Amino acid sequence: MKRPLVLGITGGIASGKSQVTEILASHGALVIDADRIGHQVLEDHAVQTLLVRQFGQSVLSQETKSVDRKRVAELVFGDTPQAIQRRRALEAITHPPIRAGIRQQLDEALRSATVRWIVLDVPLLLESGWDKSCDAVWFVDAPQDIRLQRVLVRGWTREHFLAREASQWSVDRKRSRATHVISNSGSLEELDEQVTKMLQMRD
Repeated sequence: MKRPLVLGITGGIASGKSQVTEILASHGALVIDADRIGHQVLEDHAVQTLLVRQFGQSVLSQETKSVDRKRVAELVFGDTPQAIQRRRALEAITHPPIRAGIRQQLDEALRSATVRWIVLDVPLLLESGWDKSCDAVWFVDAPQDIRLQRVLVRGWTREHFLAREASQWSVDRKRSRATHVISNSGSLEELDEQVTKMLQMRD
């Protein structure tokens, strides 16, 4: 089998990146899930110790004594100087082991060459430089008002959405770095059709 094609998925918050990833998986793509790797990293005792040292005991759940991801998010998301400083401190602790986990899985998948496509499902794909390991970067596009409605249904507030958005590259900047753009302002069927056509073009 030929070397697998590495696809990176990016887009604004609630643009539908996970939906695109699920469609790709249904076509046989191997998905490297950075969030799952991140969850495993947060279960590491050494990482938890560093987080408590940096942010205090409040980052641990009183019930489970595991990392309270919601509490950590409240501390680090936003564009205030304090949030930016805390986010950098969090990244300094968690990013090295997450990057190592992603790299290990990617290298193993490339060596085995048992799939046609490898998908890097990394939340901050461009910001963290993972696009350099991709053969193509797909930007999932959806208007901000639609994306806002999607997160409101999830229980977010408008302020939370804007704070999270402010902590990332702008959608225009992300779009400009992509090799392909997929529109996700319509139905799931339309999205599936676009992804399928994109894969056929790359065959």
